[in-house]
Amino acid sequence: MLNLNMLHLNMYSRKTDEKRNFVKPLRHVLTGVLALAAAAAAIGCGKSGKIDSSTEQRPQLALEQLLSCTLQQAEDFDAEFALSSEEAMANEEIGLTQDDGRLREYFLERFGDSMTDACIETLAASRTFYKSAALAKDLNSDIHVDEVELTKSSDEPECYQFSAVIKTSAGDPAAAANGMISMEKDGAERKASRITLTMEETHN
Repeated sequence: MLNLNMLHLNMYSRKTDEKRNFVKPLRHVLTGVLALAAAAAAIGCGKSGKIDSSTEQRPQLALEQLLSCTLQQAEDFDAEFALSSEEAMANEEIGLTQDDGRLREYFLERFGDSMTDACIETLAASRTFYKSAALAKDLNSDIHVDEVELTKSSDEPECYQFSAVIKTSAGDPAAAANGMISMEKDGAERKASRITLTMEETHN
């Protein structure tokens, strides 16, 4: 009778050990699957709502060129504008016209690698180019874009809302800018085709 009980006990122990040996690797498998799922979810969340760095380089370049200005560039702008105004008055023309080659060439040389010709014409006519030059002269300092944030707009495929912080060469706050920028393919490059800008001075 004792031997029979011992036999039953041994059989029960073996079954228990087999069950434990089966459960242990199963736990490891489940843990690994859950870890992979969590990693995949984290990667997916990281991509959501962000703009690819290669995509945002071109609009950021256009905004940096528009919002940054050295004192030398401000002086050059004043000189070109004065000469252009004299020519326009002599020819009884106002603004950036088809015959106003001097100012057009200046803008194309400075901004043509990041903006379309039509965009440059519009920014010149609306005097948007004047804002950064005027700010640099008021502060008697070079100004540069310290931070640019782009948010993809759902309204148009190549349209972004932007905000930017502008600082002096000493690192002091100069202005805050925000607006919209639209991009399009122009030759081999993507360039700004339309920019709207609001700039609020933040310096003392």
